[in-house]
Amino acid sequence: MKTIIVVLVILIAFILCYVFLEKAEIKRLKKELDFIMSNDTNRILHTEFNSKELKEFVSAVNMYLSEIQKRKTEIEHKNNNLMVMMRNISHDLRTPLTSAAGYTDLILNSDLTEDEKISEMKIVEARLKRLTELVDSFFEFSKILTTNKEIELETVNLIGILEECIGNFYEDYKKENREVDFITSNNKISISTNRTMLSRIFENLISNALKYGSGNLTIEVISENADVIRISFTNRIIDKDLDTGRIFDDFYTTDISRTKGSTGLGLAIAKEFTEQLNGNIEAHIEDDKLVIDTTFVLI
Repeated sequence: MKTIIVVLVILIAFILCYVFLEKAEIKRLKKELDFIMSNDTNRILHTEFNSKELKEFVSAVNMYLSEIQKRKTEIEHKNNNLMVMMRNISHDLRTPLTSAAGYTDLILNSDLTEDEKISEMKIVEARLKRLTELVDSFFEFSKILTTNKEIELETVNLIGILEECIGNFYEDYKKENREVDFITSNNKISISTNRTMLSRIFENLISNALKYGSGNLTIEVISENADVIRISFTNRIIDKDLDTGRIFDDFYTTDISRTKGSTGLGLAIAKEFTEQLNGNIEAHIEDDKLVIDTTFVLI
């Protein structure tokens, strides 16, 4: 009987000690969590306490902290991009505004003939049109950076979308005595994607080749394997200063592209949309040709 009592006393003492230590560990973890939530830190919770439930709790909290840090980093990245965009807006809008104001002043305060006034007004119109294009580009990019709307997916024919996008630029290429050579062994490739975003990716790449390349544009659809498709855009470059390591950066321009009024957003938007659709986009130079590869996972 005495032995049983002694065993019970020891057991109760052990349980009380365990509960006390567990409570102390919970209190320590709470204090550590309060510090993490109140400070800008990447710290996570740690426990050496031998409790399965407590370790599972710490693991769940750490997953939550990791998600918070991820969201925080994304927000900071978006805020930084918006700040950069605001600085670029003030710079890029100033040029056409100043130019339009100068020509308007010339029209109002100079003794010009009617033909000269019409000529100057056409220049003002061109500058204002350029201003509108800039504002539209900045608005679209800011919307991309700030939106958290879930992307709506549907099953579409990738080849059909490519052919449609190429057709939209047929006249533009024809005016410059250039063509788009489309190479594919398939008439239909089904992919689960957002039609509008995918079209915009292709249109921006085709437009970029038209504005800043020379010669024909070659678009080739290549099946990497049963699940991955690669669309390659290749054209001869005229800008020897092109940096393929920065080509997808927001507002990246070269001397030649700036003289053509580039905002440096077309390829940045293509990259952002590609990544939002879980695809990949990269660029490299082969001889004197720029090759931009986009890859997407099929259904």
